[in-house]
Amino acid sequence: MKLKNPIAAIWASDASRGLKIIAYSLVVVFATSLPFIAYVAFGPEGGNPVGLGLLFACGAMVAHVGFFVGLSMLIWDHYFRK
Repeated sequence: MKLKNPIAAIWASDASRGLKIIAYSLVVVFATSLPFIAYVAFGPEGGNPVGLGLLFACGAMVAHVGFFVGLSMLIWDHYFRK
């Protein structure tokens, strides 16, 4: 079994535009949460990762906007494009 790049797999899929944007938003929130999760799991006991928390918060906000845009595109395609 050949492992594919998840970004390329999403791009090459025949899913609608809205679903692709929602999938990219999930990738963004996952990618921005990984450094924070790794620091909490493996970092020092009394550390305070303010920068990593801000990175995760900004990534989550961008992902929420992407989710809203993707959901709006799904609704638009379903109800107004026949």
